[in-house]
Amino acid sequence: MSAEISQPKQIFRSFLQEHFPAEADSLLARFELFLEILYGQNRLVNLISRQMEKEDYWLYHFLDSLLIINIMEINSEEVLDFGSGGGLPGLPLKLVYPDLKVTLLDSVGKKVKCIEQFIATLKLSGCRAVWARLEDFAKGPQQNRYDLVLCRSVRMEPAFFEPVMKLLKPAGKAVFYKAQQMEDVAVLPGAEVFDVSQGDLGKRQIVVAGKKSFEMYLKNIRLG
Repeated sequence: MSAEISQPKQIFRSFLQEHFPAEADSLLARFELFLEILYGQNRLVNLISRQMEKEDYWLYHFLDSLLIINIMEINSEEVLDFGSGGGLPGLPLKLVYPDLKVTLLDSVGKKVKCIEQFIATLKLSGCRAVWARLEDFAKGPQQNRYDLVLCRSVRMEPAFFEPVMKLLKPAGKAVFYKAQQMEDVAVLPGAEVFDVSQGDLGKRQIVVAGKKSFEMYLKNIRLG
């Protein structure tokens, strides 16, 4: 391991060592590959902010994507990453939990093609990219399929709540990655808010809502 490892990379490496001590170095090597292909494709297709320095991806995209580990146990769930963009947070979670079955959904075809390249280059099985709008995707056979629906970079519009509800299994959870602004999901009755802030990342919150929260929200809207 290079003695000149950057501070953001070292922080991420420490996170891996804490949670995956036996695999930390091999996982870091896989994330190094992901960093190269993500950064390279982002120069061609606007997947994530182009203003960010490459080394900051370690914190603001990779570590941020894995913060869910601090609040819930992950096993072999069926996961939907809605509005995946550059494959975040779905691909980082798939890298550390290879048994996950991950669907990466985005409505922009160019982004989906990039995600397909990432899946192929990283040699990930049980992982697929889908080009579709959430509302259309939820009309298909995917209803009641997912244990986790993840949303990291999309603001929840009123039209999204019913499709997310339909996609969740009865005991499924929707997980929203937030910084400070969370009024779009604060409307969900019974949603839980977890502070997962990291000193180097700043304020980070994860909002978790079960299927019942969506049912109650939609019922209140219809009654109101």
